[in-house]
Amino acid sequence: MNAPVQRPEEAPDPVVLAAQVIQANRDDVIARLVATTEAEIAQLEHDEPLHGLLEASITENIVTALHVIINRIDPQTVDAPASAVSYARRLAQRDVPLSALLRAYRLGHAQSLDLVLGEAVRLGLPDPAGTVIALVSLSSAYVDRVCDQIGRVYEEERERWVGTRGMLRQYWVGQLLDNPRVDLRQAEAALDHRLTGHHLAVEAWLHGTAAPLVGGPDPTVVFDRLASLLSTVLRAHGRPLLVHTDEADARIWLTVRPDCPVDPDTIATELADAALPVRVALGIVRPGLDGFRRSTRAAARAKALVLSAGAAAPMVVAFTSVAPVALLVDEPRELADFVFDTLGELAVDDSRRELLRETLRVFLATHRSYSATADQLMVHRNTVHYRVQRAVDHYHLDLDANAFDLHFALMICRWHGSKVLRRE
Repeated sequence: MNAPVQRPEEAPDPVVLAAQVIQANRDDVIARLVATTEAEIAQLEHDEPLHGLLEASITENIVTALHVIINRIDPQTVDAPASAVSYARRLAQRDVPLSALLRAYRLGHAQSLDLVLGEAVRLGLPDPAGTVIALVSLSSAYVDRVCDQIGRVYEEERERWVGTRGMLRQYWVGQLLDNPRVDLRQAEAALDHRLTGHHLAVEAWLHGTAAPLVGGPDPTVVFDRLASLLSTVLRAHGRPLLVHTDEADARIWLTVRPDCPVDPDTIATELADAALPVRVALGIVRPGLDGFRRSTRAAARAKALVLSAGAAAPMVVAFTSVAPVALLVDEPRELADFVFDTLGELAVDDSRRELLRETLRVFLATHRSYSATADQLMVHRNTVHYRVQRAVDHYHLDLDANAFDLHFALMICRWHGSKVLRRE
Protein backbone atom coordinates (compact mmCIF):
# COMPACT_ATOMS: atom_id res chain seq x y z
CA MET A 1 0.00 0.00 0.00
CA ASN A 2 1.41 3.35 -1.03
CA ALA A 3 2.13 5.93 1.72
CA PRO A 4 0.11 9.20 1.50
CA VAL A 5 1.79 12.02 -0.34
CA GLN A 6 3.28 14.63 2.05
CA ARG A 7 2.39 18.18 0.91
CA PRO A 8 4.74 20.96 1.93
CA GLU A 9 3.26 23.50 4.31
CA GLU A 10 2.12 26.67 2.65
CA ALA A 11 4.65 29.43 3.25
CA PRO A 12 3.32 32.24 5.46
CA ASP A 13 2.35 35.43 3.67
CA PRO A 14 5.23 37.93 4.13
CA VAL A 15 2.79 40.83 4.15
CA VAL A 16 0.92 39.27 7.06
CA LEU A 17 4.15 38.51 8.94
CA ALA A 18 5.26 42.15 8.73
CA ALA A 19 1.88 43.44 9.93
CA GLN A 20 1.75 40.93 12.79
CA VAL A 21 4.98 42.34 14.24
CA ILE A 22 3.34 45.78 14.38
CA GLN A 23 0.22 44.22 15.87
CA ALA A 24 2.29 42.87 18.77
CA ASN A 25 3.54 46.40 19.55
CA ARG A 26 0.29 48.14 18.73
CA ASP A 27 -0.08 50.20 21.91
CA ASP A 28 3.37 51.78 21.55
CA VAL A 29 2.70 52.54 17.89
CA ILE A 30 -0.60 54.24 18.75
CA ALA A 31 0.93 56.29 21.59
CA ARG A 32 3.72 57.57 19.32
CA LEU A 33 1.28 58.40 16.54
CA VAL A 34 -1.02 60.37 18.90
CA ALA A 35 1.96 62.36 20.22
CA THR A 36 3.30 63.03 16.71
CA THR A 37 -0.11 64.15 15.41
CA GLU A 38 -0.59 66.68 18.21
CA ALA A 39 3.00 67.92 17.91
CA GLU A 40 2.96 68.30 14.11
CA ILE A 41 -0.57 69.68 13.57
CA ALA A 42 -1.31 72.66 15.81
CA GLN A 43 -5.07 72.62 15.11
CA LEU A 44 -5.28 69.10 16.58
CA GLU A 45 -3.69 69.94 19.95
CA HIS A 46 -6.90 69.60 21.94
CA ASP A 47 -8.40 69.91 25.37
CA GLU A 48 -8.96 66.69 27.34
CA PRO A 49 -12.33 65.59 25.90
CA LEU A 50 -11.28 66.07 22.27
CA HIS A 51 -7.84 64.57 22.96
CA GLY A 52 -9.61 61.41 24.09
CA LEU A 53 -11.62 61.31 20.87
CA LEU A 54 -8.46 61.84 18.76
CA GLU A 55 -6.79 58.95 20.58
CA ALA A 56 -9.85 56.73 20.06
CA SER A 57 -9.95 57.62 16.35
CA ILE A 58 -6.27 56.77 15.82
CA THR A 59 -6.60 53.56 17.84
CA GLU A 60 -9.59 52.28 15.87
CA ASN A 61 -7.99 53.23 12.55
CA ILE A 62 -4.76 51.37 13.38
CA VAL A 63 -6.68 48.32 14.62
CA THR A 64 -8.87 48.26 11.50
CA ALA A 65 -5.98 48.81 9.08
CA LEU A 66 -3.97 45.97 10.63
CA HIS A 67 -7.05 43.73 10.47
CA VAL A 68 -7.40 44.55 6.76
CA ILE A 69 -3.74 43.74 6.04
CA ILE A 70 -3.45 40.61 8.18
CA ASN A 71 -6.67 39.10 6.83
CA ARG A 72 -6.14 40.40 3.27
CA ILE A 73 -9.57 42.07 3.26
CA ASP A 74 -10.59 44.26 0.35
CA PRO A 75 -10.26 47.85 1.74
CA GLN A 76 -13.20 48.94 -0.42
CA THR A 77 -15.50 46.84 1.78
CA VAL A 78 -14.40 48.54 5.02
CA ASP A 79 -16.17 51.52 6.61
CA ALA A 80 -14.51 54.26 8.64
CA PRO A 81 -14.44 53.45 12.40
CA ALA A 82 -17.20 54.99 14.50
CA SER A 83 -14.82 57.08 16.61
CA ALA A 84 -13.19 58.47 13.45
CA VAL A 85 -16.61 59.58 12.22
CA SER A 86 -17.42 61.16 15.60
CA TYR A 87 -14.07 62.96 15.63
CA ALA A 88 -14.67 64.39 12.14
CA ARG A 89 -18.08 65.69 13.23
CA ARG A 90 -16.63 67.31 16.35
CA LEU A 91 -13.89 69.06 14.34
CA ALA A 92 -16.53 70.41 11.95
CA GLN A 93 -18.44 71.83 14.91
CA ARG A 94 -15.30 73.49 16.29
CA ASP A 95 -14.34 75.08 12.96
CA VAL A 96 -11.11 73.05 12.67
CA PRO A 97 -10.29 72.92 8.92
CA LEU A 98 -10.76 69.64 7.06
CA SER A 99 -7.22 70.00 5.71
CA ALA A 100 -5.85 69.47 9.25
CA LEU A 101 -7.80 66.23 9.62
CA LEU A 102 -6.73 64.91 6.21
CA ARG A 103 -3.12 65.82 6.96
CA ALA A 104 -3.37 63.74 10.15
CA TYR A 105 -4.36 60.73 8.04
CA ARG A 106 -1.44 61.32 5.65
CA LEU A 107 0.93 61.66 8.60
CA GLY A 108 -0.42 58.52 10.26
CA HIS A 109 -0.23 56.58 7.00
CA ALA A 110 3.39 57.59 6.40
CA GLN A 111 4.51 56.80 9.95
CA SER A 112 2.69 53.46 10.08
CA LEU A 113 3.98 52.47 6.65
CA ASP A 114 7.56 53.23 7.68
CA LEU A 115 7.17 50.89 10.64
CA VAL A 116 5.63 48.04 8.63
CA LEU A 117 8.14 48.31 5.79
CA GLY A 118 10.98 48.46 8.30
CA GLU A 119 9.77 45.20 9.80
CA ALA A 120 9.48 43.63 6.35
CA VAL A 121 13.16 44.42 5.72
CA ARG A 122 14.28 43.40 9.22
CA LEU A 123 12.58 40.01 8.95
CA GLY A 124 14.44 39.25 5.72
CA LEU A 125 11.24 38.21 3.98
CA PRO A 126 11.38 36.71 0.50
CA ASP A 127 10.44 38.94 -2.43
CA PRO A 128 10.84 42.23 -0.49
CA ALA A 129 9.79 44.29 -3.50
CA GLY A 130 6.51 42.40 -3.82
CA THR A 131 5.90 42.69 -0.07
CA VAL A 132 6.45 46.46 -0.16
CA ILE A 133 4.13 46.88 -3.15
CA ALA A 134 1.38 44.85 -1.47
CA LEU A 135 1.69 46.78 1.81
CA VAL A 136 1.60 50.15 0.10
CA SER A 137 -1.35 49.12 -2.05
CA LEU A 138 -3.45 47.80 0.84
CA SER A 139 -2.73 50.65 3.26
CA SER A 140 -3.18 53.36 0.63
CA ALA A 141 -6.51 51.92 -0.46
CA TYR A 142 -7.68 51.82 3.17
CA VAL A 143 -6.62 55.41 3.93
CA ASP A 144 -8.15 56.65 0.66
CA ARG A 145 -11.51 55.03 1.44
CA VAL A 146 -11.60 56.26 5.06
CA CYS A 147 -10.58 59.81 4.07
CA ASP A 148 -13.34 59.87 1.45
CA GLN A 149 -15.91 58.83 4.06
CA ILE A 150 -14.83 61.12 6.87
CA GLY A 151 -14.47 63.99 4.39
CA ARG A 152 -18.13 63.62 3.43
CA VAL A 153 -19.13 63.36 7.10
CA TYR A 154 -17.18 66.54 7.90
CA GLU A 155 -18.72 68.53 5.03
CA GLU A 156 -22.26 67.40 5.86
CA GLU A 157 -21.83 68.23 9.55
CA ARG A 158 -20.22 71.58 8.77
CA GLU A 159 -23.11 72.53 6.49
CA ARG A 160 -25.64 71.50 9.12
CA TRP A 161 -23.78 73.29 11.93
CA VAL A 162 -23.28 76.53 10.00
CA GLY A 163 -26.92 76.56 9.02
CA THR A 164 -28.17 76.46 12.59
CA ARG A 165 -29.15 79.41 14.71
CA GLY A 166 -26.39 78.56 17.13
CA MET A 167 -23.77 79.60 14.59
CA LEU A 168 -25.06 83.18 14.60
CA ARG A 169 -24.96 83.24 18.39
CA GLN A 170 -21.43 81.85 18.35
CA TYR A 171 -20.36 84.64 16.02
CA TRP A 172 -21.72 87.43 18.19
CA VAL A 173 -20.46 85.89 21.43
CA GLY A 174 -17.04 85.68 19.78
CA GLN A 175 -17.31 89.37 18.92
CA LEU A 176 -18.20 90.25 22.51
CA LEU A 177 -15.30 88.26 23.91
CA ASP A 178 -12.58 89.17 21.41
CA ASN A 179 -13.45 92.36 19.52
CA PRO A 180 -12.54 95.55 21.46
CA ARG A 181 -14.73 97.60 19.08
CA VAL A 182 -17.78 95.38 19.03
CA ASP A 183 -21.11 97.11 18.31
CA LEU A 184 -22.94 96.48 21.62
CA ARG A 185 -26.37 97.46 20.34
CA GLN A 186 -26.11 95.15 17.36
CA ALA A 187 -24.77 92.33 19.54
CA GLU A 188 -27.58 92.74 22.08
CA ALA A 189 -30.18 92.71 19.30
CA ALA A 190 -28.72 89.60 17.66
CA LEU A 191 -28.37 87.73 20.95
CA ASP A 192 -31.52 89.07 22.63
CA HIS A 193 -29.40 89.55 25.73
CA ARG A 194 -28.69 92.79 27.62
CA LEU A 195 -25.11 93.54 28.64
CA THR A 196 -25.78 96.27 31.19
CA GLY A 197 -26.40 94.03 34.20
CA HIS A 198 -24.26 91.66 36.27
CA HIS A 199 -23.27 88.47 34.46
CA LEU A 200 -22.48 84.92 35.51
CA ALA A 201 -20.88 82.67 32.89
CA VAL A 202 -21.27 78.90 33.05
CA GLU A 203 -19.38 76.14 31.22
CA ALA A 204 -21.33 72.89 30.87
CA TRP A 205 -20.47 69.60 29.22
CA LEU A 206 -21.87 66.09 28.98
CA HIS A 207 -20.23 63.15 30.74
CA GLY A 208 -17.58 61.28 28.78
CA THR A 209 -15.30 62.18 25.87
CA ALA A 210 -17.21 60.80 22.92
CA ALA A 211 -20.17 62.24 21.06
CA PRO A 212 -23.58 61.33 22.48
CA LEU A 213 -24.67 57.83 21.56
CA VAL A 214 -27.72 57.03 19.48
CA GLY A 215 -30.63 56.68 21.84
CA GLY A 216 -28.84 58.68 24.55
CA PRO A 217 -29.88 62.07 25.89
CA ASP A 218 -30.38 64.82 23.32
CA PRO A 219 -27.70 67.46 24.12
CA THR A 220 -29.97 70.28 23.01
CA VAL A 221 -32.67 69.20 25.47
CA VAL A 222 -30.14 68.64 28.28
CA PHE A 223 -28.55 72.08 27.96
CA ASP A 224 -31.92 73.84 27.59
CA ARG A 225 -33.08 72.19 30.80
CA LEU A 226 -29.83 73.13 32.52
CA ALA A 227 -30.19 76.79 31.50
CA SER A 228 -33.74 76.86 32.83
CA LEU A 229 -32.70 75.17 36.09
CA LEU A 230 -29.82 77.62 36.68
CA SER A 231 -32.07 80.56 35.90
CA THR A 232 -34.55 79.38 38.54
CA VAL A 233 -31.98 78.52 41.22
CA LEU A 234 -30.04 81.78 40.79
CA ARG A 235 -33.17 83.91 40.27
CA ALA A 236 -31.77 85.33 37.05
CA HIS A 237 -33.29 88.27 35.19
CA GLY A 238 -34.51 87.68 31.65
CA ARG A 239 -33.73 84.67 29.48
CA PRO A 240 -30.34 82.93 29.74
CA LEU A 241 -27.99 83.19 26.77
CA LEU A 242 -27.09 79.66 25.63
CA VAL A 243 -24.47 78.86 22.98
CA HIS A 244 -23.45 75.34 21.97
CA THR A 245 -19.69 75.19 21.43
CA ASP A 246 -19.96 71.68 20.02
CA GLU A 247 -22.15 68.60 20.28
CA ALA A 248 -21.33 67.90 23.92
CA ASP A 249 -20.37 71.34 25.31
CA ALA A 250 -22.21 74.59 25.90
CA ARG A 251 -21.77 78.02 27.48
CA ILE A 252 -24.52 79.79 29.36
CA TRP A 253 -24.67 83.40 30.58
CA LEU A 254 -27.20 84.60 33.14
CA THR A 255 -28.01 88.13 34.28
CA VAL A 256 -28.11 88.01 38.08
CA ARG A 257 -28.18 90.26 41.15
CA PRO A 258 -24.81 91.76 42.20
CA ASP A 259 -24.98 89.84 45.48
CA CYS A 260 -26.22 86.61 43.90
CA PRO A 261 -25.07 83.62 46.03
CA VAL A 262 -23.34 81.10 43.75
CA ASP A 263 -23.40 77.88 45.78
CA PRO A 264 -22.10 74.86 43.84
CA ASP A 265 -23.51 72.38 46.36
CA THR A 266 -27.05 73.70 45.93
CA ILE A 267 -26.74 73.56 42.14
CA ALA A 268 -25.26 70.03 42.31
CA THR A 269 -28.26 68.88 44.36
CA GLU A 270 -30.67 70.37 41.83
CA LEU A 271 -28.80 68.70 38.95
CA ALA A 272 -28.98 65.34 40.70
CA ASP A 273 -32.70 65.76 41.36
CA ALA A 274 -33.26 66.65 37.70
CA ALA A 275 -31.06 63.73 36.55
CA LEU A 276 -29.13 65.96 34.17
CA PRO A 277 -25.94 64.19 32.96
CA VAL A 278 -23.73 67.27 32.92
CA ARG A 279 -20.74 68.78 34.67
CA VAL A 280 -20.79 72.49 35.40
CA ALA A 281 -18.11 75.14 35.98
CA LEU A 282 -19.31 78.51 37.32
CA GLY A 283 -17.60 81.83 36.69
CA ILE A 284 -17.75 84.98 38.83
CA VAL A 285 -20.47 87.62 39.05
CA ARG A 286 -19.25 90.83 37.37
CA PRO A 287 -20.95 93.85 35.71
CA GLY A 288 -21.10 95.07 32.12
CA LEU A 289 -19.20 93.91 29.05
CA ASP A 290 -15.96 93.65 31.01
CA GLY A 291 -17.76 91.49 33.57
CA PHE A 292 -19.20 89.34 30.78
CA ARG A 293 -15.64 88.66 29.58
CA ARG A 294 -14.10 88.17 33.02
CA SER A 295 -16.81 85.76 34.12
CA THR A 296 -16.32 83.78 30.90
CA ARG A 297 -12.57 83.50 31.51
CA ALA A 298 -13.17 82.43 35.11
CA ALA A 299 -15.62 79.71 34.07
CA ALA A 300 -13.18 78.44 31.44
CA ARG A 301 -10.37 78.24 34.01
CA ALA A 302 -12.63 76.37 36.43
CA LYS A 303 -13.54 73.92 33.66
CA ALA A 304 -9.87 73.36 32.80
CA LEU A 305 -9.22 72.58 36.45
CA VAL A 306 -12.10 70.08 36.61
CA LEU A 307 -10.82 68.34 33.47
CA SER A 308 -7.36 68.21 35.02
CA ALA A 309 -8.73 66.65 38.22
CA GLY A 310 -10.59 63.97 36.29
CA ALA A 311 -13.53 61.85 37.42
CA ALA A 312 -12.89 62.57 41.11
CA ALA A 313 -13.79 66.25 40.71
CA PRO A 314 -17.20 67.46 41.95
CA MET A 315 -20.04 67.70 39.44
CA VAL A 316 -20.30 71.46 40.01
CA VAL A 317 -17.30 73.71 40.68
CA ALA A 318 -17.34 77.47 41.28
CA PHE A 319 -14.29 79.52 40.31
CA THR A 320 -14.43 81.40 43.62
CA SER A 321 -13.81 78.19 45.58
CA VAL A 322 -10.77 77.14 43.53
CA ALA A 323 -9.42 80.50 42.33
CA PRO A 324 -5.84 80.21 43.71
CA VAL A 325 -5.31 76.85 42.00
CA ALA A 326 -7.30 77.69 38.85
CA LEU A 327 -5.26 80.84 38.20
CA LEU A 328 -2.13 78.68 37.99
CA VAL A 329 -3.57 75.97 35.75
CA ASP A 330 -1.17 76.93 32.94
CA GLU A 331 1.96 76.44 35.08
CA PRO A 332 2.13 72.66 35.75
CA ARG A 333 5.91 72.41 36.10
CA GLU A 334 6.14 75.25 38.60
CA LEU A 335 3.23 73.79 40.54
CA ALA A 336 4.93 70.39 40.62
CA ASP A 337 8.14 71.92 41.97
CA PHE A 338 6.24 73.83 44.65
CA VAL A 339 4.32 70.70 45.68
CA PHE A 340 7.45 68.59 46.06
CA ASP A 341 9.36 71.34 47.86
CA THR A 342 6.49 71.63 50.34
CA LEU A 343 5.36 68.02 50.80
CA GLY A 344 8.52 66.07 50.03
CA GLU A 345 7.93 62.33 49.65
CA LEU A 346 4.24 62.78 50.47
CA ALA A 347 4.00 64.15 46.91
CA VAL A 348 4.58 60.71 45.37
CA ASP A 349 1.72 59.36 43.26
CA ASP A 350 0.31 56.30 45.00
CA SER A 351 -3.02 55.44 46.62
CA ARG A 352 -1.68 55.24 50.20
CA ARG A 353 -0.18 58.72 50.13
CA GLU A 354 -3.21 60.07 48.29
CA LEU A 355 -5.34 59.02 51.29
CA LEU A 356 -2.98 60.82 53.70
CA ARG A 357 -2.88 63.96 51.52
CA GLU A 358 -6.65 64.20 51.25
CA THR A 359 -7.15 63.63 54.98
CA LEU A 360 -4.59 66.32 55.82
CA ARG A 361 -6.16 68.72 53.30
CA VAL A 362 -9.61 68.41 54.84
CA PHE A 363 -8.11 68.58 58.35
CA LEU A 364 -6.46 71.94 57.59
CA ALA A 365 -9.56 73.22 55.76
CA THR A 366 -11.72 72.48 58.82
CA HIS A 367 -9.36 74.40 61.13
CA ARG A 368 -7.80 71.15 62.43
CA SER A 369 -11.07 69.68 63.61
CA TYR A 370 -10.87 65.89 63.89
CA SER A 371 -14.64 65.60 64.18
CA ALA A 372 -15.41 67.80 61.18
CA THR A 373 -12.80 65.98 59.10
CA ALA A 374 -14.23 62.61 60.10
CA ASP A 375 -17.74 63.76 59.17
CA GLN A 376 -16.62 65.05 55.77
CA LEU A 377 -14.59 61.95 54.92
CA MET A 378 -17.15 59.62 56.51
CA VAL A 379 -14.57 57.80 58.65
CA HIS A 380 -14.01 57.39 62.40
CA ARG A 381 -12.38 60.22 64.37
CA ASN A 382 -9.54 57.89 65.40
CA THR A 383 -8.85 57.14 61.74
CA VAL A 384 -8.39 60.84 61.06
CA HIS A 385 -6.07 61.16 64.04
CA TYR A 386 -3.95 58.23 62.86
CA ARG A 387 -3.67 59.53 59.28
CA VAL A 388 -2.75 63.08 60.34
CA GLN A 389 -0.08 61.82 62.73
CA ARG A 390 1.24 59.46 60.07
CA ALA A 391 1.54 62.30 57.54
CA VAL A 392 3.21 64.64 60.03
CA ASP A 393 5.62 62.16 61.61
CA HIS A 394 6.61 60.01 58.66
CA TYR A 395 6.98 62.86 56.16
CA HIS A 396 8.36 65.45 58.62
CA LEU A 397 5.69 68.12 58.12
CA ASP A 398 5.34 71.12 60.42
CA LEU A 399 1.68 72.17 60.63
CA ASP A 400 2.44 75.24 62.72
CA ALA A 401 5.28 76.78 60.72
CA ASN A 402 4.05 75.89 57.25
CA ALA A 403 0.25 75.63 57.42
CA PHE A 404 -0.58 77.95 54.49
CA ASP A 405 1.94 76.38 52.07
CA LEU A 406 0.87 72.90 53.14
CA HIS A 407 -2.80 73.60 52.56
CA PHE A 408 -2.09 75.22 49.19
CA ALA A 409 0.14 72.34 48.07
CA LEU A 410 -2.52 69.83 49.12
CA MET A 411 -5.15 71.78 47.20
CA ILE A 412 -2.94 71.63 44.10
CA CYS A 413 -2.61 67.85 44.52
CA ARG A 414 -6.39 67.57 44.93
CA TRP A 415 -7.08 69.28 41.60
CA HIS A 416 -4.06 68.49 39.43
CA GLY A 417 -3.34 64.95 40.64
CA SER A 418 -0.70 63.03 38.71
CA LYS A 419 0.26 66.12 36.69
CA VAL A 420 2.06 67.58 39.73
CA LEU A 421 2.97 64.38 41.59
CA ARG A 422 6.11 62.34 41.21
CA ARG A 423 6.40 58.67 40.37
CA GLU A 424 7.77 56.38 43.02
